[in-house]
This record gives sequence, C-alpha cells and structure tokens, in this order.
Amino acid sequence: MADYLTPEEIENWVPSIGGGCDQRQPLRQALVDCGQFSARQTAGRFYPIACVALEVTQRCNLDCSLCYLSDHAEMAHDLPLDVVLRRVDMVQRHYGPKTSIQITGGDPTLCAPEHLEAICRYIRERGMRSCLMTNGIRATGDLLGRLADAGLDDVAFHVDLTQDRRGFATEVSLNSVRQDYIRRARAAGLRVLFNTTVFDGNLHEVPEIARFFRKNASRITLASFQMQADTGRGRLRDHSENLTPEGVAALLEEGIGARINLGAAAVGHTSCTQFGVVLVAGDCAVNALDNPDLFADVLAQMEKHEIRAGATMKVAATLGKLLPRRPILALRLASHLGLLLWRLRRGLWSSKGRVHRMSIMIHNFMDAEKLERDRCESCVLMVASEDGPISMCVHNARRDAHIFAPTRIETQNARKWWSARTGRVTDVPDTNLPDEVPLKRMKGRQREGAITARSREEKQQ
Repeated sequence: MADYLTPEEIENWVPSIGGGCDQRQPLRQALVDCGQFSARQTAGRFYPIACVALEVTQRCNLDCSLCYLSDHAEMAHDLPLDVVLRRVDMVQRHYGPKTSIQITGGDPTLCAPEHLEAICRYIRERGMRSCLMTNGIRATGDLLGRLADAGLDDVAFHVDLTQDRRGFATEVSLNSVRQDYIRRARAAGLRVLFNTTVFDGNLHEVPEIARFFRKNASRITLASFQMQADTGRGRLRDHSENLTPEGVAALLEEGIGARINLGAAAVGHTSCTQFGVVLVAGDCAVNALDNPDLFADVLAQMEKHEIRAGATMKVAATLGKLLPRRPILALRLASHLGLLLWRLRRGLWSSKGRVHRMSIMIHNFMDAEKLERDRCESCVLMVASEDGPISMCVHNARRDAHIFAPTRIETQNARKWWSARTGRVTDVPDTNLPDEVPLKRMKGRQREGAITARSREEKQQ
C-alpha cells in the first residue's frame, strides 16, 4: 500500500540540501533507501539531479485543459532578474556544473527577450546547460536565434490537444505545428525536444504521435510523454483506467515499430520515469538498450565518471577511453552494435547508411493529494524555489505558497523583501495571497466556474 504524504508534511516539506563534496550522494542515498538504486540506475550514480526547473514567470498565453499552474498563478508578478540569477547560483552550488536547467513558467517567452538572453548567458557562464520550455507560440525564429547566441542549448516544445489550439482537432493535425517548430529551432542550431501530455482524449493517437517522432528522429533528440495528473487549475480531473504507463508504452512501441524496453535504464524512481533509446534508419527502428545485462555492465565500468543526463558525447568519449582496457566488454558492445545494424539493414539502404538516435520518456506525475513519500524523497525533477530545490510534484501541490513566498532582496544597508503579489520591495515580508482574481485573468476550473455562475445569475434575472 502506498505511503502518502499528509497535508501537513506537504506544507512543511524541506527543500533538498546539497553542496557537499559528493553532490551525487544525497540522491543516491534516497534511491537506496527506497530500493530504487539498481545496477541499471543512472541517477545518483552519474549525476546528482536530472534537471531543475527555473520558473521565470507564471503567465501563460494558453488555457490548457490540463495545467499544473494554480488558480492564482496569473496574479504573480515575474521574478526580478537578479532573483532569477541568484537561483541559478543556488542550483550550481547544489548540483555543480553541467546541470541542466529548464527555463520555464508559465511560458517564458512572455518575458522580455533581453531578460531571457541574460538568463541563458548566465547559465552558460556558470558552466551549466539551459533548455527553454515553451508552447512555441511566441518562440519565433528570431527569438530562438538570439537565445542560442546567448548560450541556450535546447528547446522543448509542448504541443498537444490539451492546449485547445484553434483549428486543430486531432494530434495528427498538430503535426504541422510541430514541423514548423522543428524548422525554427534547427535554424537556430538548437537541440529539439517535445513534450506531450497524454490523456483520454488523445490516448488513441499516441501511436500516430510516436510515428511522427520516428520519422523526424534526425531532428528530434527527445520525445517526452507526460501522463495526466490531478493537480493545478486544469479543467480535466478524472481519467480512465486505460491510462497507465504500461498502456502508453505499448502504444509508443506500436507507433515506433519496435520494442522500446523502457525498463532497461533507470532515471530515478521507476514509478515516476521510464526511459528508452531507439535507433532509427529510414522507416526502421530498433531498441538500443535491448540487452539490459550489457547495459548494467557498461554502467559498472563507468561508475567513477560523472556524466550528466543526456551527455551523449561524454558517454562516447568515456567509453572510448575505457574499452581498450576492457577487451571482453568491447567485444560484447561491438557484437551488440552489429546486431542492431543488422536489424536496421532495410532502413540503412533507404537512408543511405544514416542512423539517428532518439530518446523516449514517460513521466508519471502524481496527483496533488496522492504524493507518495518515497517518490518525492528520491525525485530527479526539481524546482528552484526561494528556499532551495524542491520536488516538482511537491511544489505543484502547494504552488501558491511557493510562488507567493516573500523573496529576500539584499541591499547595501539592509535586507528587504520582494513580493510576487504586488511586484514591490518592502521592509517586511508580504505573506498574503491575492484576494481575488478578476475574470479576465482567471483560467481553468476557476474561469469555467465563474462563467457558469454568471450565466446562472443572468438567467435568474
């Protein structure tokens, strides 16, 4: 039976403590404690955290039927730039260089381009990687080019039916949007990632979405599928029993045309994240991790090396140094690679020998009122809050409390406080939440309820 956090525990949740000599140790120990540190576990072994979300705004230009933002989020003023950069420093102290920081919100493209450029530049100067998380509407080619010049590494586009984009009734019809976004990002020299929320309304189209990603594997680094969760202000709440990680994985394999084996490599708690890698040549695809024992043996040989999530070139370079001293392992890897290429032979002919690698992920986020203790304690997806990195699911369960928390501002003479509620600096901390959200700034369930109530009143009159 799952051990859920109580409301009091969620309210008093303590952000993670980092900055020690071995920055990987806290996560590694948490995974050990909950029985998740297996021979195929990468988190805590090669990197101290998978990524940290840096929320620069709570504003968004969409009203998704599934949204993790809170009812009052639109009332929060954007964080001052110096506060954002201070949080970048905090992430660097906790997790070290090469950490992946997601510049997110809301939608960060609603911020001033100069603001985003400064953030990207600062992340690069601190030796870390940056990824822009956006719905893509305002992510023009010019903006992406400017951010790439400032140091942005990746862009992750969130595109799916929950966003209610006008004129798009199916996931297949949204492929034209995805193609346009790929074109913009590639022109700027950025790696391309896609996030897709999976819910009852598009579950039957998951194979088609996966098929699209397979056809564009040469231009897409990662395809992430995020399962519906009951959190935030979204209008959709319940889902059918058919919506499970196992069911989504089966549909992905149908679309990819190959078994993905999402359990071969672990990236944190297996109930939270499932990860796989496919090799694609033409219309053919194969599972790159279809030998779990070999994968575990490779991990064991690379144990002493710190390799961040997604660092493909570092993995290849490290293997290049290790394999000459491990001839048996080198032979096994060569044999495995040869078998994969044989399975791709038909596609290799049509693709003129070109093979592309694409990662697949399924994220199973938790409902706000059903947060499992061990999953929160071993979380690999953190949010940079005022008091330190905090589990993403815990943060979303009490978003208002975190985004409206008084923010310390250091001046030459004294400590002051910035308020997300007012956007002002004061001598004493402002602990109040916004009293009332005007209809024009309401979203999700709150807006739907207000419109229904107004309609009812008009009928009664």
